[in-house]
This record gives sequence, C-alpha cells and structure tokens, in this order.
Amino acid sequence: MRFKIKRGVRQGDSSSPLLFALALQAILDELDPRANRIAMGCPKYGLNINPSKTQILMNKYVTRSDIDILNTRIEISQKVKYLGRTFADDGSLTEEVARRIRAGWAAFNAIRRELLQSPQKTRIRLLTTTVIPAMTYGCETWTSKEADTKRLQRAVSNMFEIAGCDPPDMEKQVLRRKLKWAGHVSRMKYDRWAKIVSEWDPRGSARPRGRPPKRWADDIKDSIKIFIHNEALRGNLGHGRRRIGILEARRAWSTVGRDRVTWRSLVRSIQDGN
Repeated sequence: MRFKIKRGVRQGDSSSPLLFALALQAILDELDPRANRIAMGCPKYGLNINPSKTQILMNKYVTRSDIDILNTRIEISQKVKYLGRTFADDGSLTEEVARRIRAGWAAFNAIRRELLQSPQKTRIRLLTTTVIPAMTYGCETWTSKEADTKRLQRAVSNMFEIAGCDPPDMEKQVLRRKLKWAGHVSRMKYDRWAKIVSEWDPRGSARPRGRPPKRWADDIKDSIKIFIHNEALRGNLGHGRRRIGILEARRAWSTVGRDRVTWRSLVRSIQDGN
C-alpha cells in the first residue's frame, strides 16, 4: 500500500525517525545495497544523499578502499559525529567523553546563578536533572574504560563541589543506565535491530592474541555475578527453582534480563550501592 505524501513532519516529531526508517527500508528492499545504487534510488522516495556531507567510518578489521557516490569521493574519517555522539574508528571513547564533559559544564553554567541561590535539596535536584543527563547521554551503548569513568567523575565532583553538594558515583550512574537498556534489549523480539546488533559477532573469527578488548556486555555480566553473590549471602537464592535457574551465572545476560522482577532487583542493587 502506498500513500502520496505532499507535506513532511515537523522537526522533532516522534514519527520522523519511523517514517525515515520505513523509506530507507523500502529503498534497500528494492535496490542493490551498494552506495551508488542507493543514492540513485533515493529521489524516488523524496530523499537525497549529499556526498559532501557524507563520511565513512571503518575500523581496523575492514579492508579500506575508496568509495565514490555520484562521482564524488567520500571522505574516510577517523571519527564521526552521529545523533549527538562521536564514534571513533578505534572504538575509543576519549573524544566522546570530552564532549560529554563539555556538555555537562555548559548545562552547569546555564543554571549556575539560580543554582547557587537555591537551597541544597533544590541544588541536588537541578544538578541531577540537567547536568547528569547531559554527561551520560548515550552512555547505554558505551564500552567505557576506567580512565574514561575517572574523567567523568572528576568533572562531576568539581561541579558538585562548587554547588556545595556530594557528587554521585558516575561509574554506577553509567552502569545503571546500561543495565536498564540491556533489560529492554533482552526482552525485544529477535527481528529488532538493537537485538540483532547486541548478539552479532562482527569478526566471525577467533579473537586476536593478548588481552582481549573490553566488550559492551562485560560490565553487565560482571554485575550479574556480583548480584548473584550478594543474593546468595542474603539467602535469597533458595526461594524456588525458577529464581535459581534465572540467576545461574552460566546463563546469558539476555536470558536473565527477560525476567523483569529479577532485572529490576539487579538495577536497584546498583542504585543502592550494593
């Protein structure tokens, strides 16, 4: 079924990404999934690719080659900004964490005068609803290292010190958001892109020698193990076979996440600092 569209949606409309995804999927279904074919097929759906604004990001596992779209050579970049986040070709978060810190200070300075004139309870609420979201935007998909978390923590500690408040633990702030997102992903249907990507092995081969790079799911798996240990100490693992089965350390995190009650308990354990 086709609908003749004469007018677009407003910027920020929640239906915009859905309509764009539907149009792009129609193009990919109809055309050979190659850059030039897609570029030539887009105008049929009211879309146009601007080669001068298009960038390509490749990691070290991809054989690099020149790509032309509409007779224009596409730039291969070491970092690309997309949907408010900076992606690096080596997978590092150095540039993204720096951007998040700048965003945090911008949010802090925007409310600084009102913040310092408010009672402490109001200061804490202002900081946690403006500064912290700016500094943790997109952290659900981070594979952060200890150095990245320390940089975030130093910046947050400085802001909260100026405001005369105790700073939150940024490692737990990031981890809690990752766990919430992982719970949503684990309960998605298998045809959802987030589900497919989270379980996708892009290399399709054995990992290289040496210490393996940290993976996105490593923090989640470690949190589950700590949670199981603490639950065992409290004697909470003996309440029924179903609970014991769900909390087996050998189970995949996506299996554990399907149980909402257990997963919420895991998230709360991080929030409570256990």
